[in-house]
Amino acid sequence: MNARLAMTEIGPQRLCSKCDEWWPDDAEFFYQSNGKSRQPCKACYHQLPSVVAKEERRRAALKAVAS
Repeated sequence: MNARLAMTEIGPQRLCSKCDEWWPDDAEFFYQSNGKSRQPCKACYHQLPSVVAKEERRRAALKAVAS
């Protein structure tokens, strides 16, 4: 295994590239693409500036439509 993936008694664990925390290597904690986990973990992904800006644009568009 590589340095970012570890096998534990509860199963494979993956190290997040952003928060440096170990999380279970599954779809609950990491987005999946072609059956492989993508970095960073879901919690860190939603804090990325590009994702935050995209969400703000989406909310503004919904507010404009509702008005």
